[in-house]
Amino acid sequence: MKKILSILLIAFSSFVFSKDYEAGIDYIVLNKPVKTITGDKIEVRELFWYYCLHCYNLEPLINRWLKTKPSNVEFVRQTAIFSERWLNGAIFYFVLEELDLVEKLHEELFDVIHVNNKRFNSKESFVNWVASFGVNKNKIETAFNSFNVKIKVNRSKLNTLKYKITGVPAIIINGKYLTDATYAGSHIDMFKVVDFLIKKESKLE
Repeated sequence: MKKILSILLIAFSSFVFSKDYEAGIDYIVLNKPVKTITGDKIEVRELFWYYCLHCYNLEPLINRWLKTKPSNVEFVRQTAIFSERWLNGAIFYFVLEELDLVEKLHEELFDVIHVNNKRFNSKESFVNWVASFGVNKNKIETAFNSFNVKIKVNRSKLNTLKYKITGVPAIIINGKYLTDATYAGSHIDMFKVVDFLIKKESKLE
């Protein structure tokens, strides 16, 4: 009897962990694929906004997933811009990127907004916050007003439309597929769907 139960348990486990996810249910296929920027690697792109609580809650899961992602995958962050109200969140990210501070201050910025309720209602308040980490204020101002940041903000506006997202966080796999917590069922399940789609794309290579 124990042997039979063990066999049934193994069979059930295999069924659970080999689940095939379905287009239109767990993810959607974009009508028009968007060109990726990761060359031969499979692009996994997160669209987020610093003021989004769900994006903040997703960060620990992203960091955990990044430690185990396949070597043929490259992760890309992109700020979403739906309206003028979303601009600051995008500018903040690209300023950090321009200053090579994303790794150091990306999570710090999420924390100060959602834990300390810092709203950054002016450019000066953000500049002062970054400067508190020992960064020269003139460098921050220069990054804020740079042509590169303006270009990246405009590109984010266009990409938000291209990906046809209706909210954040959302994850785009190789410019072809979109999943989020609504489709996948939860933030944790999002990454199960992402891994499934990575395997699907890997087979096409």
